[in-house]
Amino acid sequence: MGKQSDNENNLTVDKINDKFFWDIYGRPINTAGFLKDFLPLNILNELDLTHISVDKKSYLSEEYKEQYSDLVVETRVKGNSEEPVFVYFLMEHKSYIPTRPAFQLLRYMVEQWYDLEKKGTLGSKLPPIFPILIHHGEKGWTPGVHFHDIVNIPHEDMKPYIPNFQYFLSDATTEDEDKYKTSVVVKCWFIVVKYIKDPVMREKLFEVIKLLHDRLEQDAAVEYVDIFMKYLANTDNKVTKTDAVKAIETIFPDRGADMIKGWAKEYVEEGRQEGRQEESKAMLLEAIRAKYDYIREDIPQKITNIKSIEVIKSLLAKTYTIDSLDDFDKLIDKSMGVQ
Repeated sequence: MGKQSDNENNLTVDKINDKFFWDIYGRPINTAGFLKDFLPLNILNELDLTHISVDKKSYLSEEYKEQYSDLVVETRVKGNSEEPVFVYFLMEHKSYIPTRPAFQLLRYMVEQWYDLEKKGTLGSKLPPIFPILIHHGEKGWTPGVHFHDIVNIPHEDMKPYIPNFQYFLSDATTEDEDKYKTSVVVKCWFIVVKYIKDPVMREKLFEVIKLLHDRLEQDAAVEYVDIFMKYLANTDNKVTKTDAVKAIETIFPDRGADMIKGWAKEYVEEGRQEGRQEESKAMLLEAIRAKYDYIREDIPQKITNIKSIEVIKSLLAKTYTIDSLDDFDKLIDKSMGVQ
């Protein structure tokens, strides 16, 4: 396994999620496996997934890159190798549910069509784009999946003149990972993002590593174990270094020691992260008291409940720019997913 650069070792939470998403879905074999198990048969049967490519071009503006990851998949219509079909993946990876996701999807779809027009690859009609929103926040998805759900339409007769479409939704918080049978890697991805905040993830880790070991060639299995371990090592979850080492040494008895060397130095030692969090929380409270001269009784408890050190650091930086304690309190709520 190659050595990571210093930049990779210091990724922010959003970039860690983005890299993990790309490490899995940026590979056509995994994306094709996901689509085969996810899309309804009436659409799947019209697509030729033997022709599939993944475009690394992102349509996200800077303001949304902390909240989303995206990629574009190009495939073909069966029986017509010249007829392109696009699937646009938008993965939401914040703990709270965003407002008006359908609006964002429409914007990115239009940008894709414009991009094709600029390249001179449009035919007489626009190619279809199927939007898929993947959500893996801490709460299940509640918004509707139709564009009309976010538009004020005073009268039914107005509907034909207002754009409308629906997007596919994959909600990892409620998804049945067992339906993903084509790609074991995709199944393991759903297990990890579904249970990452749950103590049961410590047990699920054995399942993930065993699935990769049993279903993939050994070199591929080792590569993906490395990807999953590095993600867990850099995110807030219940898996300890001891859990990870035990799982790998149990399932890869011959190669466990070598594999561990590839990521163990990056893994947060037990208790180390908690110590940094407590220190950062104390600094945040001290900064609030110094900035606003007083502090309400509920705010220390809110800060105690924050689990992400990245969120704490972000809030600490915001104490320099937000003048009102009430506004800062709202920011704390937002960072914790309170609407």
